[in-house]
Amino acid sequence: MDDIAILIPAYEPDGKLAALVDDLRPLFRHLVLVDDGSTRGRDVLDAARGRVDALLAHAANRGKGAALRTGLAWIRDNLPDVRAIVTADADGQHRPADIRRVAEAALAHPDGLVLGVREFAGKVPFRSQLGNVWTRVLFRLLTGLPVRDTQTGLRGIPRGLLDRVLAIPGDRYEYELRMLVDARHHPAPPLQIPIETVYIDGNRSSHFRPFRDTVATQCALFRARFASSKDK
Repeated sequence: MDDIAILIPAYEPDGKLAALVDDLRPLFRHLVLVDDGSTRGRDVLDAARGRVDALLAHAANRGKGAALRTGLAWIRDNLPDVRAIVTADADGQHRPADIRRVAEAALAHPDGLVLGVREFAGKVPFRSQLGNVWTRVLFRLLTGLPVRDTQTGLRGIPRGLLDRVLAIPGDRYEYELRMLVDARHHPAPPLQIPIETVYIDGNRSSHFRPFRDTVATQCALFRARFASSKDK
């Protein structure tokens, strides 16, 4: 797909990132990686350098939100032919087939976000259950948007919303939540695409801190919701 860019933020990646790049390279013309200050996994990142449009790097770890904005800004400024950006995680939880489905939906849904949503059926790791169930309920109460997976990192962002998304504050996981709150003001509501739920080794590779990041995202949800009301 020539008019889609895949953006993958990475922090201390392992071989799952290398496998993902191998799988995505035949499907998409544009791949962009952002190294968010990794101290481990440098060999994986260096090996991917020649297979992607850009390997951007932070000198120190700044957080997923900061890494996403770095990549989004680079794509905006350097890839004018791209009509939508799909963000995916580096830990192997997003299947290439699902990434492609979200990309196709993003081209057909140019006025709103596209979300790859997990169903959370069966045995769900504690950190994922805590980070999603409570936030999902609170999110709907505060915004009225019935988003089934508020923590999904698999998202399609149309180019027309890129400047708006880049203006959203937040350097860590709360950035993605604020992006969803802001979707209340997009021309179209988020389009939700069911994807496979994948947890590898009990989701141990996730850098999400169950208590600290859940509290941070829910505080950010309150702040973003009421700041959004003032801006109307």
